[in-house]
Amino acid sequence: MIGKRALLGSFAFAVIACGTLTWAASENVLHSFGSAGDGQAPFAGLTMDANGNLYGTASAGGSHDQCDGMGCGVVYRLMPAGGGNWNYGVLHSFTANEGGNPYSTIAIDRSGALYGTTLYYDLGCGTVFSLRPGSGGTWSASTLHRFTCGDDGFSSYGVVLDSAGRLYGTAYAGGANDHGLVFYLAQQSALSWDELVLHAFDGTDGGSPVGNLIFDAAGNIYGTTYEGAPGLTGLVFKLSPGGGAGWQESVLYAFQGTGFTAGPDGVNPVAGVVADAQGNLYGTCDYGGPANLGAVYELSPNGSGGWTETVLYAFRGGSDGGHPYAGVILDQQGNLYGTTQGGAGSNGTVYKLTRGSNGKWTEAILYAFQGGADGSTPYGGLVMDSSGNLYGTTAFGGEYGGGVVFEIQGQ
Repeated sequence: MIGKRALLGSFAFAVIACGTLTWAASENVLHSFGSAGDGQAPFAGLTMDANGNLYGTASAGGSHDQCDGMGCGVVYRLMPAGGGNWNYGVLHSFTANEGGNPYSTIAIDRSGALYGTTLYYDLGCGTVFSLRPGSGGTWSASTLHRFTCGDDGFSSYGVVLDSAGRLYGTAYAGGANDHGLVFYLAQQSALSWDELVLHAFDGTDGGSPVGNLIFDAAGNIYGTTYEGAPGLTGLVFKLSPGGGAGWQESVLYAFQGTGFTAGPDGVNPVAGVVADAQGNLYGTCDYGGPANLGAVYELSPNGSGGWTETVLYAFRGGSDGGHPYAGVILDQQGNLYGTTQGGAGSNGTVYKLTRGSNGKWTEAILYAFQGGADGSTPYGGLVMDSSGNLYGTTAFGGEYGGGVVFEIQGQ
């Protein structure tokens, strides 16, 4: 039996003395969705390979008139073509039998194979898939696992690879207690994969995990759940290998508040966390904070076995944005970058948080979406290239109304 140990830390607040800043950054639309079977509504963020190519999923559209006539979604790639131009290509259009509605980021292994998840298949419970590059630019699709809506879970929003190339993910629902789970896919042969449930949440120790997972050097897993904990407000958890097939869960922090009453520290984290070199964790909450519009937080080990939460920035809902559905990324200087769904005109923002010499954090809006050809409502997170340019997606807007892939320069 998998045990669990609560390590609930206290929370502190960083006072934000400075107002929101604006930044002279520019946006380039690399691709507008919604035309000629190229996909629509890319809710997930992007993944960049070593050559600077971008990979992602669109939750609808494609070349098959299935999934209620909306198309079942696609996996796509954008390749730099020089002179600021990019070449867009659909690598795979899903059929209803393979899976529908991928809300998944893409994981890439050392061979260049791609991995992700879909939410449904033939009105079923979702799949884990792979795409392998072949000759002549072709890609071969395989279904690695079909969720049954039972103890193996259902509705997964993505998988990640550990340092050995093994696949891990979360299922939003299902499991032994019907509160979701963390799973591992073990490859038995080229065409055979088995799912192992590492932890099934029971509601008190977490529930409804959505975000992707991360690993530390010791092989521990870190993630978040959208619900769970006494107030149904979500938490940050750690899974530690316990030998054999056993894993031990620790609750690092349970967000405050009860029911639908948000806590000042943030509630309901959708995205997972990222870690810095010192082992501090950073993430976002979709709700909570004084205005109940979400917050960016830091979790730091407190030296006595627990963790302390600090709210780095709480969104106010004006030009500074609101409802950070996506998580944050770190640059080499320790600055944080993310997106919000809301903001000026309610079309979303790209923001940067910078720590000052006094330890206080200041938010700068790098770009505020206007809701037209530039895109609207970025749900997914960001990736950064070696030059510091940021890349992401919006689920709506663009030339054809199906969302965009964008680049932010000058940040």
